[in-house]
Amino acid sequence: MSKTQVYFILALALAVLMAVFALQNLEPVSINFLFWHLDGISKVLVILFSTLAGALAVLFLGVWWQFRRYLYIRRLEGEIQKLQSELDDHKKSAGVSPAGQLSAGATGPAKAGPEKNNVYH
Repeated sequence: MSKTQVYFILALALAVLMAVFALQNLEPVSINFLFWHLDGISKVLVILFSTLAGALAVLFLGVWWQFRRYLYIRRLEGEIQKLQSELDDHKKSAGVSPAGQLSAGATGPAKAGPEKNNVYH
């Protein structure tokens, strides 16, 4: 089962639970919020509106987070390109092609003495 199918099944289960809850709470209610006062509003409408408001808040926060992550990745990719071009420039000035092979006229770095690969010397 794919991730999308799991999300769809969970959303469907939540919708069914919300519908059952709403149908069991049909009586009208009064709502007071700051300066607002509403009388005789069905609990179903209050529940649906609250659920929709929560879903929209989560959606907008998710989109904002994805957008910030996209901008961060773009910035890092630009930094990688800049550093890669600097590395290529340094390789060219050292006589090494950007692919890593020595250029035709370059002899490579001069060695001062014998290399010591053995750690115990």
